[in-house]
Amino acid sequence: MKQYIREQADILSHILEHSDFDVLSSIKNKHQITIAASGTSKNAALVVKAALTKANIQMNVETPFQLQHCSRLLETSDLVIAISHTGKSKGTLDCAKIAHDHGITTIGITGYMDSPLTQTCDYNIDIGCGDEPIGPKTKGYMATCLTLFLVLFQLLKNNHDFTYQKKDFMKEWLQEIKLFNQTIEATENFLMNHQEWAKASCVSVIGYGIQFGVACEGNLKLLETMQIPAMCYELEEFMHGAHRTITEDSYLIFLHVNGEGYDLMSQLIDFAHQQNAHLIVIEDNQKVKADLYVPYLSKTKAVFTTSLILQVMASYLPECKGINPSDPLFKDFATTVGTRVI
Repeated sequence: MKQYIREQADILSHILEHSDFDVLSSIKNKHQITIAASGTSKNAALVVKAALTKANIQMNVETPFQLQHCSRLLETSDLVIAISHTGKSKGTLDCAKIAHDHGITTIGITGYMDSPLTQTCDYNIDIGCGDEPIGPKTKGYMATCLTLFLVLFQLLKNNHDFTYQKKDFMKEWLQEIKLFNQTIEATENFLMNHQEWAKASCVSVIGYGIQFGVACEGNLKLLETMQIPAMCYELEEFMHGAHRTITEDSYLIFLHVNGEGYDLMSQLIDFAHQQNAHLIVIEDNQKVKADLYVPYLSKTKAVFTTSLILQVMASYLPECKGINPSDPLFKDFATTVGTRVI
């Protein structure tokens, strides 16, 4: 897992330098976009959706089951984007097939261009991260997130929608990528001095805005690798009941970056300190006391850096408990229960 985490800077740089999305240039006037994805892929989509809320498109991010059984979006959308790292997630494949049968344009985003997903969709995009044959995806998540951003920028360009400037985002992404090695080292040094976090029986990750998707992904990585209950909350949602879990035995991670919600989270952090809870505060304001810092970035909110910190935590802390985070717990689970095609 650590190896894949360290590969991410080069992978993201390569995507920015070499990816070509002209294949999508013929897709025009698509304003109702539905994204079908599960797990890490869904979390990446939540990040992108929150970052592009002012664009003249309606983006829906939903799990395949909900789309098939509790929605008509696979019949009414202008465009369906199906995301599966393996290209074999059965629910996502089924969504692409249903949308295609209703005459809706489909785009597949995957790490394997010879997968069943690519045989189903009208257009296919390779996330370009290479093989990652372990359960807890790290480089797959980062590559999916960046690729989806670039796909959406191409679609917005096709619509003549320039609400967001791709170059502004790219400038900030490059700033983050340059700091990846430094961020990994700083996080590992922090954890080395705070190994009590390996004793946590439950962890909560709290974010808002664009960082909510990061919180969801961090939560998934921590529960996958530490093999303990982990929860993710949107800031205000945490204050409607979940705040009752704040005690001296709580382990809480706060993604505290610039934007709406900053002041409210500051108050929650202060309250949690008063309850003597175990906290990790990830902050983008160097003047504010925190445990780990990310760069202040107005467009992207440093989502790759906050994600990276949570990935390092998910790879480091299990080893303190004698768990190899790369080892599968149930080798054939997905094919046994039928969520992945063979």
